[in-house]
Amino acid sequence: MTKKDFPNPDIPHTHAIDEVEDLDTALATAVGLPGPQGEVGPPGPQGEKGIQGEQGIRGEQGIQGVEGPKGDTGPQGVQGIAGPHGETGERGLQGLQGDQGIQGVQGVAGPQGLKGDTGLKGDTGAKGDTGSTGQAGYTPVKGVDYFDGATGSTGAKGDTGDQGPQGIQGIQGLKGDTGDTGPQGLQGEQGLQGVKGDTGSQGPAGVTRYSINVQALTSSPGDGATVYFGTLPKAPIATANVSKVYVRANCIIKRAEIYCYSGTAGTNENWSLYVRKNGTTDTLIATVGANTNQRIFSNPDLNIAMSAGDYFEIKSVQPTWATNPLTTIYGGYVVVEE
Repeated sequence: MTKKDFPNPDIPHTHAIDEVEDLDTALATAVGLPGPQGEVGPPGPQGEKGIQGEQGIRGEQGIQGVEGPKGDTGPQGVQGIAGPHGETGERGLQGLQGDQGIQGVQGVAGPQGLKGDTGLKGDTGAKGDTGSTGQAGYTPVKGVDYFDGATGSTGAKGDTGDQGPQGIQGIQGLKGDTGDTGPQGLQGEQGLQGVKGDTGSQGPAGVTRYSINVQALTSSPGDGATVYFGTLPKAPIATANVSKVYVRANCIIKRAEIYCYSGTAGTNENWSLYVRKNGTTDTLIATVGANTNQRIFSNPDLNIAMSAGDYFEIKSVQPTWATNPLTTIYGGYVVVEE
């Protein structure tokens, strides 16, 4: 009898093999003779799949952070001390100006609120235990004893615990009020007026300047002649001390400007004009040598001192011309400074 002679389709293969081995042993014991070795039985079925590990426990939520305390309000600044009242002095005396009041101390800023603590981070959930390893079964022959079955599902991973929320930031403390400015001290009484200074010395008297006009009507100058004219509206004459111009105060003749125009210009021999004082002293105005209709005799640098009652005339010393000027007329002025 062999293992193949005792098939039992209702018993799993592993149990059937055990029962056959037990039966061979019993028969051998009863008979007393060893039987022949039985044929190799068919492979046993695949071992059972291991138990799936339990799912990890979810971590507890983190504790919320404590809110920071509110900062204290800063104390109010102390009011400045008023300046002392100036004493009343005698009328007219100017007192010293009162000291200015001390400015109030600025309030101290309140301390900044503490920052809230950050919430504690939640603990990570514990990892599930690994399932026990199943017992190794008999290695069957694929395609004979078994066929591929469906792949078992992988055990789910335990969830990670949630992170605790961040604590709320503390509120900043309020800034203290600025202290009030102290009032300004009272102004002292006005002091006495200072002594009046001495009167300054009188400056020099201002200078008075004016001009005296001179003129001569139409004439035709003769060769080598000397003629005179002043303010009278007449032609020049050869006689001195007739065309007098008197001054009635002490003065200085500072300038002379004489304009001479001839209808016929004549040639360019030198022609001179003078200021003649009191019929005796001559001072040159200018010498002009030109063959133009217009001749100007100018001197801005005269300095002829005159006393009250003195007089002057304009003296013309004429050359001998190659061609004489004709229809000549004079006009001009002298500047006097008193």
